[in-house]
Amino acid sequence: MRIAVELGYPSDIGAQCAAVRGEVTERLRTWAGMEVSDLVVSVERLHSVHVRHTDQERVR
Repeated sequence: MRIAVELGYPSDIGAQCAAVRGEVTERLRTWAGMEVSDLVVSVERLHSVHVRHTDQERVR
């Protein structure tokens, strides 16, 4: 199973991905009775917490 996220940066990206993985697997277990043994969390976009733009810019 795969999920893509957008995260604020700078931050502990590994910890955020682990938190997302835990939350999604727990919700699937609770709501659907489904056990997920492998969940891949992909970071699709980072948003700088230092820049406040109204348009969506990608941080490189």
